[in-house]
Amino acid sequence: MSRSSNIILDLLKMARARQRVLRFFMNPPRDTGSLDPRKIKRSLQPEAWTVDGHQLLTIQGEYPSPKHVIYLPGGAYLLEATPAHRQFAEKLVKISGLSITLINYPKSPEHTYRTTHQLVEESYHHLLAKYPDQEFCLLGDSAGGGLALAFLQSLRDQMTVPLPGKTVLISPWLDLSLSHPDIPAYVSRDLILPMEGLNHAASLYAGGADLRDPLLSPIYGNLKNLGDIKLIFGTEEVFYPDCRALVEKIGKVQGTQLDWEVGENLIHAWPIFPFPQSRAAISDIANFLLAD
Repeated sequence: MSRSSNIILDLLKMARARQRVLRFFMNPPRDTGSLDPRKIKRSLQPEAWTVDGHQLLTIQGEYPSPKHVIYLPGGAYLLEATPAHRQFAEKLVKISGLSITLINYPKSPEHTYRTTHQLVEESYHHLLAKYPDQEFCLLGDSAGGGLALAFLQSLRDQMTVPLPGKTVLISPWLDLSLSHPDIPAYVSRDLILPMEGLNHAASLYAGGADLRDPLLSPIYGNLKNLGDIKLIFGTEEVFYPDCRALVEKIGKVQGTQLDWEVGENLIHAWPIFPFPQSRAAISDIANFLLAD
């Protein structure tokens, strides 16, 4: 097969993948059961519980670390957690001993960011009470990464409860307005995220609010005094320009320490997928979270 034929096939695969994701964005499935505790090995002690009717799933090893990770899975604020999110969490628990609680936070179009932030905050208070001897960290990918950073800023401003000790952001959606001037150059390179679907998701989640409100787009918020953050993203994703902008912005503020990694030739949220590089990334995430 010629080089030109291979290129055409690759372009067709990309178009099909984005079209499939777009269909999910326009008609998001519900009650997928991806966080069903029966799908988790018993050795990880899965426990499902609810806060205001929304599911949380806690998993931990036989000898859990004193650190507890709150995981906000991605999905453009529209989609529920997937098997890939669950499997990623399982791998992280197995290699680290960390406890992890996944929050199936409210999704659009049924809810907007107001309900989502309220539920995440209530869940955090429940976790603080349920596990009083554990130190909490935040982890989020894609939309969950944007939510994690926005929530971290909100907690810092409230000053009523302890901040999570560390935060991991995997390909976070940092700006719902998608207005960075370099984004158009990455649209055709992103194998997963369709711009039409992202704009649709942003509008639903915002519910008429300004897309640049820091609760929606945390890159416009105050980035000072947020503690230790690890940022991971890929060169082949539409969020690449905003992730690079976050690196530059955090480099100019005090009280926030950033460790960042770029996956060369890798796609959006690559550590949660079974790429050869993902194993090392998961190990790096574990070491970051476990370090004092």
